[in-house]
Amino acid sequence: MTRTAPRRLGLLGGITWHSSLEFERMLNEGVNAALGGSSAADLLVRSYNFQQIADAQAAGDWDGLGSTFAADARQLQAAGAEAILICANTMHKVAPAVADAIDVPLIHMLDATADAIVAAGLDTVALLGTGYTMRDPFYRDHMAARGITTIVPDEPVLAEVHDLIYDSLARGVVPDGAREWIRGVYDNLRARGAQGVISGCTEIPMVLTAADVDEPYFDSMGLHVEAALEFALRD
Repeated sequence: MTRTAPRRLGLLGGITWHSSLEFERMLNEGVNAALGGSSAADLLVRSYNFQQIADAQAAGDWDGLGSTFAADARQLQAAGAEAILICANTMHKVAPAVADAIDVPLIHMLDATADAIVAAGLDTVALLGTGYTMRDPFYRDHMAARGITTIVPDEPVLAEVHDLIYDSLARGVVPDGAREWIRGVYDNLRARGAQGVISGCTEIPMVLTAADVDEPYFDSMGLHVEAALEFALRD
């Protein structure tokens, strides 16, 4: 049964403001579609200065980022959030610190994505995201625990995908030819055995969408929103 008013959600970032807007838009549209009238999502949003986040990531200060996100999650909970979302794939590297800091559920983006891959009956998928997401074991280990193998580009292409995200997409810029190029990157991963693709960065849909691929496309942001809406609206 659907509630008459949504539960309050606490959002940690976007982490860029471009994807923050998309998260909020989809959550608001989802609540309105379910409840009608002038209904909208009940959100508490901690929007970050992405330059500070990117600098800390580049410096390898994941402990510091984890402490910051954990403290912010506690503040959102104190303000009435009934669940927390980390609105970025890469920052799920600090999800354990956030989960340990709060007493409400952490709606996990990687769980929502893995659920969809398992439901589709696939076990090997391409992963496109930041260099941290593609190189670091936190993402592939989370998927492996669900029986899912992730395939990422080889260097130097992996680094070029990362640079596309940080130097252009995170600033709202889609370079000429970027869509065709990223499709070629995916085609190579498909040739290596990928049965589908994870849009493993909230900026990837700016250059690659489900309409661009013939295989299943797992939009981590959209799947995360669906999981959040299910929580916010269930009785």
